[in-house]
Amino acid sequence: MTLKKLFLSSAISVSLLAGHAVAQSAPVTVDTLANPAEGDWPAYGRASDNYRHSPLTDITPDNVNTLTLAWARGLESGMMQGQALVYDGVMYIPNPGDVIQAVDAVTGDLIWEHRRAVGDTTLLSSLGDRKRGIALFEDKVYYTTWDNFLVALDMESGQVVFEVDRGQGDDLVTNPQGPIVAGGVIVAGSSCQFSPFGCVVTGHDAATGEELWRNHLIPQPGEEGDETWGGSDYDARWMTGVWGQITYDPVLDLVHYGSTGVGPASETQRGMPGATLWGSNNRTAVRPQTGEVVWTHQVLPRDNWDQECTYEMISVNIDVNPSAEMDGLQAIGENASGERRVLTGVPCKTGTMWQFDAETGEFLWARDTVEQTIIESIDEQGIVTVNEEAVLTNVGEPYFMCPTYLGGRDWPPSAFNPNTNTYFIPLTDACVTNIAVDDEFSALDAYNVDQTQHLVEGKDTVGRVEAINVETGETLWTFERKHVIYAPIVSTETGLLFVGSADREFFALSQETGEVVWSTKLSGNATGHPFTYAVDGRQYVAIQAGDAVSLGGGYFNGLVDEAVDVASTGAAMFVFALPDA
Repeated sequence: MTLKKLFLSSAISVSLLAGHAVAQSAPVTVDTLANPAEGDWPAYGRASDNYRHSPLTDITPDNVNTLTLAWARGLESGMMQGQALVYDGVMYIPNPGDVIQAVDAVTGDLIWEHRRAVGDTTLLSSLGDRKRGIALFEDKVYYTTWDNFLVALDMESGQVVFEVDRGQGDDLVTNPQGPIVAGGVIVAGSSCQFSPFGCVVTGHDAATGEELWRNHLIPQPGEEGDETWGGSDYDARWMTGVWGQITYDPVLDLVHYGSTGVGPASETQRGMPGATLWGSNNRTAVRPQTGEVVWTHQVLPRDNWDQECTYEMISVNIDVNPSAEMDGLQAIGENASGERRVLTGVPCKTGTMWQFDAETGEFLWARDTVEQTIIESIDEQGIVTVNEEAVLTNVGEPYFMCPTYLGGRDWPPSAFNPNTNTYFIPLTDACVTNIAVDDEFSALDAYNVDQTQHLVEGKDTVGRVEAINVETGETLWTFERKHVIYAPIVSTETGLLFVGSADREFFALSQETGEVVWSTKLSGNATGHPFTYAVDGRQYVAIQAGDAVSLGGGYFNGLVDEAVDVASTGAAMFVFALPDA
């Protein structure tokens, strides 16, 4: 590991607008992140709980249809998948590439801009261009770079405080998701999607960037799970990473993360028939100060389908009471009842929703939320058996599976209303036929298959939002639309949900009924994070829209009988508010 303390370097360009310095704010503390001011959005999921739920109440189902554009600001070209943060009247915006901006949250006027030169980007992972998340703590803005550095910027000036090389000796290691703050420690995962080895999760000192701990994901010879990799050499175990959203539970002081699958997807091509691949698709709970593993559970062994169980799950205190009548029920654990703090959500592309005891990892229940043919069964201990008919056994033969390689769910985060214990998740209804094309592959061949997408039998829609009660597992309502919904969701205290779709639509749903109560068209794909904040008593709703065809929008375009307008221009931050009285 290399540590560089910098004010400015030749690789960094910081542009300050005269007369627009950020006023000195109170430091962002652990308590600030756990209990933000009502109008602030200082962490990726607003607060440490990661619920993506706002307590603001000015915008309601009764007046949401009067929302009007307050301001807009052009952003860097690329895939818009970013979550901007708002603290003390300043919005901090992650742009595609390594560009971070601070703007006035009321007007959108630029305060400072940070640009990091990373050289020839064609030599880097294509996944590193998107910039999903950044973090605020004390007086710094933290982000992970396209070439896998951790960088800290001064919140007031945008100037570089330090940068730490997190690399593993390969330019294709990256981190599109960004770091989080967990009990004062900066924690970040990484993506090895195109690398001939597995990735790591690291914890860093917030003041200096010094690495405190490093957890690798794939077992090394002699470690637990080594025997599950089909006798393969360690250097033949590829790609497993943690590129999805890492979450922190301040009540239990636990960091929760999920790992991805391996490459290429087909076990026949890898020469690992039947190998269950411990370390891939695991849910893991660790102590943020040390990285000590408290518990781990594999939610999809023997992954032949790149189902990447790396998406966020949330911690909440509930009365566990799973219904035997819930849709898509897979299994209920032996002791799944009573008041507990649980970890729950949809961690994989399979769309299977899981619930564990957050402290111990005890399995409570699991159910499917989409059509899936990958998991055959889950037993009362949460052990998964895969469907043999979906395993890509023979090269050149077609295999049908639901969902697709982009999943029943993908990276866009869910939302949770703690007042109603309702979980809201964006989903995709589609299936795929795969043909493994040959036995020759490299680290760049994550799939090495030909793919043909299909609608789910009996459906003429692709996009969906599902509302699920986390105590019972029962679906409360389902919202469906023709085109893919490839954006995160935000929940509000007044019973609204804001979400976007690949056809430029930004809209609000009623949390009670799932009906659309407001919508507007943006200049590009509405695939950034919706969020809401307030300054000087006025509530705003914002979203990034992209000028590049989103992965989801492009992948599923053409499945339905209604052309999708995937505009390729207009990268911007759009901010809406009620008419100014």
